[in-house]
Amino acid sequence: MSTYDSAVRRQHLRRGLLRIAREISELPGIRLLSAPLYRRYFREPYRSGNLYFGVYDTYQEALDEAQRIASAKLPSTYDVEEVTTRYLDQLQSLRTCDYPALFWINQILSAGGRRIFDIGGHLGLAYYGYQHYISFPSDLVWCVHDLPHVVAAGRRLASERDKLGALTFSETPHGADGFDVLISTGALQYLGYRLPSLIGELSHPPRHVLFNLIPLHPQKAFFTLQNLGVAVCPYRVESIGRLVADMQALGYRVRDHWDLNERRMRIPFKTEYEVDSYYGYYFERVAAQT
Repeated sequence: MSTYDSAVRRQHLRRGLLRIAREISELPGIRLLSAPLYRRYFREPYRSGNLYFGVYDTYQEALDEAQRIASAKLPSTYDVEEVTTRYLDQLQSLRTCDYPALFWINQILSAGGRRIFDIGGHLGLAYYGYQHYISFPSDLVWCVHDLPHVVAAGRRLASERDKLGALTFSETPHGADGFDVLISTGALQYLGYRLPSLIGELSHPPRHVLFNLIPLHPQKAFFTLQNLGVAVCPYRVESIGRLVADMQALGYRVRDHWDLNERRMRIPFKTEYEVDSYYGYYFERVAAQT
């Protein structure tokens, strides 16, 4: 048996044992003990993936709970310096989940699109990563909106690394007004506002809207808390039907969508809120809002 096969078997075994432990912990009698223990465990920094806790109706309710849980070790905001050094490997290469969005961005650029607004784009990860796979036009404008610490670090990096000179940064999401494309990868779930709400406030909405790596539930819309290891933050889960309907009401149609079955979200003791897959969508604006 190869080293790779052995590693895969160990991974499957580990996942199986964790699943069994999880199912045992949620048995009615044991749950009375395990739920409070999990809450205490959730309050600590966690470095192996992400943890989730609770279900809330609104962003404010989730934020209030995050602030109650917050400590010097685990703040209730993602706007911390440590975040700026995360994901640096994505400056050089893409993940498998990035390829559908890469395909459509290439198509849009080939058709004449030139202005891309990237919500939650970190240091410009997609901007730098995509350059290894597609050719950017010389008149491209790629603007990233993110948190203040990340924006400051992104500007410093761009002054050293951005040879094309196309990368800029915005402190406000409303900077998307007048852009050809709005793109977001793994960020919409952290926002205090919904994507359709933002687009509805723009005087000149983007023709193309692409988002990727987003948790969506077949029916429910809710918030939970996510422990990212460096912070505890509200985490939004949209209802698929509601999100699509709201985008259609703004004059958009679904051009493409894709499932990312390798990503899922589970909230202990809240099985009905499980997210079995993350998603990507490409919407194109075909009519003005009526």
